[in-house]
Amino acid sequence: MDPVGTIRATYSHFGPYDHGSVGAQIADNLYLGFRQTADDEQDTHLFPGMDLKFRLFNEKRFRPEISFGMQSVLGHKRMAGEYLALSKRYENFDFTFGAGWGRMGTRQTIANPMLFKNFSSSHRSLDGESPNSPKDWFSGRAGLFAGLQYDVPAVRGFSFKTDWSSDDWNAERHAYSEFDAPPPWSIGISYRPYDWIDAGFAMSGLNHMMLRLSFSPNLKDWVPRAAETPAFVEMISGRPDEMPLQHHSNEETSEQLGLRHVDFSNLRADADLEISPTLPAAFQIGQGARHLSNISGKNPEQLSFSLMHYGLRGPNLTLNRRDLEQASLTHQGSAEEIWHNTLIDDQIERAMPPALKRAKEKFKQSFGFKVDWVSDFSLAEDDAGILYRTALVPSLTKRIGKHFTTEHAVRFNLADNLQQLSQYRGVSLYPVRSDISVFTQNGILVDRQYLAGFATLAKDVHVSASIGYLEEMYAGITGEILYRPFDKPWAIGLDLNQSMKRDPYAIWGLASNGDHILSGFVNGYYEVPNTGATFKASAGRYLAGDVGGSLALDNEFDNGVKAGAFIVATNRSDFDLYGGKTNLYAGMTISMPLGSLPLIPDGSRMISHTKPLGRDTAQRLDNPVSLYEVTEPISYRSITRHWSALTHRP
Repeated sequence: MDPVGTIRATYSHFGPYDHGSVGAQIADNLYLGFRQTADDEQDTHLFPGMDLKFRLFNEKRFRPEISFGMQSVLGHKRMAGEYLALSKRYENFDFTFGAGWGRMGTRQTIANPMLFKNFSSSHRSLDGESPNSPKDWFSGRAGLFAGLQYDVPAVRGFSFKTDWSSDDWNAERHAYSEFDAPPPWSIGISYRPYDWIDAGFAMSGLNHMMLRLSFSPNLKDWVPRAAETPAFVEMISGRPDEMPLQHHSNEETSEQLGLRHVDFSNLRADADLEISPTLPAAFQIGQGARHLSNISGKNPEQLSFSLMHYGLRGPNLTLNRRDLEQASLTHQGSAEEIWHNTLIDDQIERAMPPALKRAKEKFKQSFGFKVDWVSDFSLAEDDAGILYRTALVPSLTKRIGKHFTTEHAVRFNLADNLQQLSQYRGVSLYPVRSDISVFTQNGILVDRQYLAGFATLAKDVHVSASIGYLEEMYAGITGEILYRPFDKPWAIGLDLNQSMKRDPYAIWGLASNGDHILSGFVNGYYEVPNTGATFKASAGRYLAGDVGGSLALDNEFDNGVKAGAFIVATNRSDFDLYGGKTNLYAGMTISMPLGSLPLIPDGSRMISHTKPLGRDTAQRLDNPVSLYEVTEPISYRSITRHWSALTHRP
């Protein structure tokens, strides 16, 4: 399998089919892709689908790599198939052997080994206009396949391949009376001149040619970051006898670093530290600690920070000042040694800053401007082919005091082909997102305009509420509560949303069309140790009134790139052109930071969604202030994952 973070875009041709796919290696063991297949011999009939591959066991000295995959796990039946593959490498040879089901189980067949305890059916339909469904998975007979690859040592990236297929092309034999099915064997070559591109050519028999071209850049190599890294705060050699806190330049630096309510005693220097989501939390702690040490005078031996984000209170971190001096000035320590001696305590008593003793806290405002380039793609349409739309969404965020924020965002729709939706699908009386083409016809639309409030009720218990225009298609009121223990890899929460559908025919979509719905979910989260990956499971009521649940995997890499995938199942179905229906809905999102590029505001991102468009079931409100995401910058994972940035620039 590809390294985690790899994005793969592939075109291939074999038999009567042209295949185009886009997928991502979401995690070390999971690949997810979306494919569109065109049959030129049948008036360009389309066979969309979602494919996945999961690695069960890594290869070891005496054990092959064991993986299972599902082609068109959600999609058209003609391309659907499942497989279990074993791969073993020996010097320059790579051997593969496995068993397949569905399309991959029609040649060299054996009795289905999955039939124990009625786990699978012995009969399976291999074609038809209804989509593939869970009852079809691993059903029918199984077929055996094998493959061999030899990497030529003298030519980097060049290899010979030969395969024996378990696909007998049964669906095509029934669909075309004179179909010339390719033989099971094939032999070909593959060339990978660079890590991110490879091409292949093969012959199956003497009359059937196979072509493949694939681009596979890795998201970890994405150069831009969410923001340009600020100048490094150097630690002053030698402790000053007096505290220069009252100097205007020091107060300004404290403000720029996010330090608030700075206070000193003979034992400790204290401050609130507002964590920005665009830089590693550890780097910001290190910047604040060095600056606080520079202005603390001679006596304090501890540097204590209360981590804050959007008014939510995280843990108190207390660093040993002497450890920081040794690491910064004499290079006799390290970030890991500083972490070992760092105290994490939610109950540290802090003296009230003198400013708060003299008067109430001043009303403060802060602003944040960013521009997102948002694109939506669907490769899973059997009635409209490939759909897309792209937009530019500039937004202005204003902090109001300590606990409130507002966001104002405008959507500039740049290009799309969603007019195809109205050609193939009927009009819904109560559209949820099936009227996406009408919204997109507006050149300018208010995307978001809301007021949100945040508070920490108790240790690790956070709440939020929002009111206003929450996303492109809905306005309303939301409330959320989250319990996220600081030293645990899990969290649990609940959100409730009273949503009102916006009228796409109104000016800027500001009016309501009268439809409203109460939705809500119980959410569970689990962080995969030592990674940026998070599993999320939700169950509740969706915007169409349907009830169901979802599973999602999101992964954030060290450079700030995010990739995620989800699947939803509910008790209601969407219909397609051919009368088929499905209760499942799945998609993938990739988000890449742009803020470090010249003239691009901090926090700007390029966001790509790949999912079916214009669906009404399994749809959830796009909450702009998810508490789990808001608390991530002050979480244990965020702080420790980049802790080495405490003493140097990331």
